[in-house]
Amino acid sequence: MSIYIIWKDDADAEEPEDVGFILEAVEVLCNLQSLTLGFNMLFGLIYGMNLNYPEELKCTFKVFQKTLMELDR
Repeated sequence: MSIYIIWKDDADAEEPEDVGFILEAVEVLCNLQSLTLGFNMLFGLIYGMNLNYPEELKCTFKVFQKTLMELDR
């Protein structure tokens, strides 16, 4: 699982030009407007497809799942 962020050349840009995700060498989400939207879409994709969290981020995703998303209470 990989996340990519492309920033605009403008130094004052607060939002990225593109945010996307790659799963198993396939771009599954692209042209997202913000990192926040990208994270929510990725979380929904993982949750909806019943995928395992990446091993190195498993604890981080579980914290987000339980505290921010209020799932699995």
